[in-house]
Amino acid sequence: MGSYKIKDLSSLTGIKTHTIRIWEKRYGLLNPERTKSKIRSYSEADLTQLLNVAILYNKGWKISKISNLSPTEISTVIQKEVLTDENDQSVISLLVKALVELDTLLFDEVCTNAIQREGLEVTYTRYFLPFLDRIGTLWLVGTITPFQEHFASNAIRQKIIASTDQLPLIKKRNIDAVLFTPEEEWHEMSLLYYQFILRKRGYRTVYLGANLPLDGLEGLVHSIQTKNIVVSMISGKSKSEYEDYILALTTAVQRPVFIGGALSDRWGISDYEWVFPIQDLI
Repeated sequence: MGSYKIKDLSSLTGIKTHTIRIWEKRYGLLNPERTKSKIRSYSEADLTQLLNVAILYNKGWKISKISNLSPTEISTVIQKEVLTDENDQSVISLLVKALVELDTLLFDEVCTNAIQREGLEVTYTRYFLPFLDRIGTLWLVGTITPFQEHFASNAIRQKIIASTDQLPLIKKRNIDAVLFTPEEEWHEMSLLYYQFILRKRGYRTVYLGANLPLDGLEGLVHSIQTKNIVVSMISGKSKSEYEDYILALTTAVQRPVFIGGALSDRWGISDYEWVFPIQDLI
């Protein structure tokens, strides 16, 4: 991996850049290299060290006390005291630490503890979304590699699927919702979460997954007589493409369509007769 700028460290750890500079000067926590123009450049080891410090700091430890601990002592404290913590920033920092180190066991342990303690619904909104938001921008600019992004996304995806599988099957006649993402939309984490929430709320669903073409959808919808359509739209469509897709979809299904994802936030849904925000359903 490449080096990190101080703003990258701030984004990943949640510690303000001004605070990081103070800690460097006062406690010698990090020793970054500097370019000829005096810009700080941090290694992966620096990031890991600051993540460990941030985890204890967010738990209430004073930086003066943390600075006196060796890296081994910090790791020991984290293992003993923090893995079952409910502090939002500590949990998110642990997830980032596991991401940076591609530590499958740590990532799984943090996720499992949070879900067992608070349930998937709270864990998703309280920890997973802020974590994904923290790393999302950095992935786009290349600070986080695609390997790391896929590692985190698939680990969370598996947790959502496992939690959904533990829910009882809804045994009623009517299908309440069919869920999918449009053709060429491969991001299905949000859709999986919608599926979990609807199942938890007692809805009977049919999950069709990602990258679904519109061809044949009209016949399927009418044959199973579903009440609603749920679509997650994250990326890959301009405003005109987004509008064209919604028009084609609503024309085909002639049913309420509930849309979630970044594109609905960006391009809006208020001008469509059959279209509603996913929050109205879940």
